[in-house]
Amino acid sequence: MNTPKAIISLTSWRARIKTVGLTIFNLLTTCPGFHIVLCLSSEEFPQKEAELPNDLVSMNKAGLLEILWVKRNYKSFKKVLPTMNKYHEVPIISADDDCLYRYNYAEELYQLWKNNPSFFVTYYTTQWIGKHITGGYATLYPPYVFKEFTKILDNEDILGSILACHEDDCLYACLRAKVNATHIMCLNKDFSAVAVSHDECAPLHDLYQGDTWKRHLETMWNIINPL
Repeated sequence: MNTPKAIISLTSWRARIKTVGLTIFNLLTTCPGFHIVLCLSSEEFPQKEAELPNDLVSMNKAGLLEILWVKRNYKSFKKVLPTMNKYHEVPIISADDDCLYRYNYAEELYQLWKNNPSFFVTYYTTQWIGKHITGGYATLYPPYVFKEFTKILDNEDILGSILACHEDDCLYACLRAKVNATHIMCLNKDFSAVAVSHDECAPLHDLYQGDTWKRHLETMWNIINPL
């Protein structure tokens, strides 16, 4: 495979594995020209492809989708870091496994990044510890920007505490603060303008209720800040 211009990276789990193909097909049609990586855990799917739906296996065999297997089940936290650890030279664009994207959001983020290659590009930011930090549902991460932290999920001393927080967006927000990346370009678009959910499966967290976002951030920051 030739080096792609950027990679769309997402993860999924057993409760959504039968519907994530809808998102993959949507990305293939709406965001052409981007390599798509689906990161899954062989701990969760010990028989690997034999346990996956036919649509994912077919897309993988046809070269339309790369399935990246990691041994440990890092839950939602394997959305970006394993892909970034494999592909150092290109930006990584996050996607969610329960979304249908309304237009080529990946190209929009990528074109803005091309003119600002040191920037994170996202649709949403929030204020925390006096800084603007990247929010969540679709973000472009510059190439290998978390180089020092791509192995953070292999740190047995903190892995349990990270997984207990459930919310990967908080981890990536804190990692951005750790690398002192001050450049963020935000398009300030609501989720509904970019994507629509196709899955009624509830998330593993209560992130968007009240002040939960800030509490998750504080918890995650206290876990990784000493590193």
